[in-house]
Amino acid sequence: MCGVALLATSAPLTAQGRGGQPAGRGNQRPTPQAQAPAPPPPQVSAAGIRIVGLGLGANGSELRPFNESPGTVVVVAIQAPRGSGIVQIDGHGSQIDAFADDKGQSLLEEGRVGSFPKIAEDGSAALAEVEVRGRPSAGATAVSVQGSLAMTLAGGSKPTRVAAVRLVENQAFKVGAAAMTVNEVKADDESTKITLGLTRTVLNTIKEIRFFDAKNAPLEGRRAGSGYMNERAELELDVKTKDKTIAIEFELWQNLRTIKAPFSVQAGFGLAAGPKAAESTAAPAGDKGDAARKMESDAARPPAPPPPPPVVGPSEGASSVEAVLKQMQTGAQAGKGGQLLSVIYPTERSTFGQGVAMAMAFLPMGAMGNTKLAEQTTNEVDAFFAKHQVKPPFARDPDDLFKGVDLTAFVGDAMVFLKAHAKKGEKPEDVLPVPWGKAEHVTLTGDAGVATLNGKEIKFTRLSGRWFIRLE
Repeated sequence: MCGVALLATSAPLTAQGRGGQPAGRGNQRPTPQAQAPAPPPPQVSAAGIRIVGLGLGANGSELRPFNESPGTVVVVAIQAPRGSGIVQIDGHGSQIDAFADDKGQSLLEEGRVGSFPKIAEDGSAALAEVEVRGRPSAGATAVSVQGSLAMTLAGGSKPTRVAAVRLVENQAFKVGAAAMTVNEVKADDESTKITLGLTRTVLNTIKEIRFFDAKNAPLEGRRAGSGYMNERAELELDVKTKDKTIAIEFELWQNLRTIKAPFSVQAGFGLAAGPKAAESTAAPAGDKGDAARKMESDAARPPAPPPPPPVVGPSEGASSVEAVLKQMQTGAQAGKGGQLLSVIYPTERSTFGQGVAMAMAFLPMGAMGNTKLAEQTTNEVDAFFAKHQVKPPFARDPDDLFKGVDLTAFVGDAMVFLKAHAKKGEKPEDVLPVPWGKAEHVTLTGDAGVATLNGKEIKFTRLSGRWFIRLE
């Protein structure tokens, strides 16, 4: 078992001109109608690395280093070009082309960009995790990663002020053409906490928020948090005021553009010793010490084999990628949790249940503007969770969330519940958290499969001759 967090170095891409030549002055004569040069690409470099070995205990996963699955993660730092801001990073649209150690061993197994990148509030920088299941071979000192990051960049921002926002629950207002609702207001001795309901699209366009009182004097305030499920989102604000009406100014990103930024980085395994580590060196000169000898011994030991794949029953999985999607969709519509879960990769079923729980928790947001309905829906959702003994917080480890819970019954009942609370005119794909549509561009390579569904890439794995969907 190993788990090390290490210092990383990087090799960012060099800007190039057309034809792969270095950017700079060329010999071509400029034309009168020459277009303005394209904005420079973001700079991508390595910021950190994490290597996790096999776990211990039951099924080799009861005790896990960093509470993470075995594999290697390189954290890449992304710097926006001057005058631009990073609005969103699309892990599904990103691509990992190569991931290898300096011994020449490819580690590119189940490579992906993590689902939760971190973006600075001003959009100037971001961190994203590039994950693979493979681990460096013995004696390796660095890993290299190549690929492209799909992201949305903004070319500047513009303030939009809402002059008088009444801090009353269910109060609706507009920011330009975007609708928002005051979902909740809680006042204490020093400040007022406000929860706004909005769309995920609008949430992603907010760069900064400022607050003012009735006399246009600035108020101290901040964004306390935000979250979303599908297109519904919430934004939490904390403002030092007791006023019932304030002005809120939203700095909104402008001139959005979607790009794919190529990158090539290298992360080394160098680790700087702290002062205490240096002072505690008591071994005589020439003696490496027990710790150093143990490290050398561990490095010389061949890497542990990967854990065996999960064991699946004869009724699990489906005969093809297309059959997996069809079974998920029909199982969701019929409220058959077992049918739905049986085509999800065995170790990821609790993760799917967690997504269902989050969809349930966000359900009352659909009643924004109707206090009575919102309260009724909240009570029904709370009763549902109590019945199945699923307790918040829902964002914790999925296996812990569903410990002692009948996951099959929970998922099946949740599908029925969500369908029953659909608005008039809504389709199953609007309320049931499963992939909808038909698989396109299906590519099978051995026991791995990839398909496109409504423009998004979905991965599949074959176990014992049966296909399962992977959650990412």
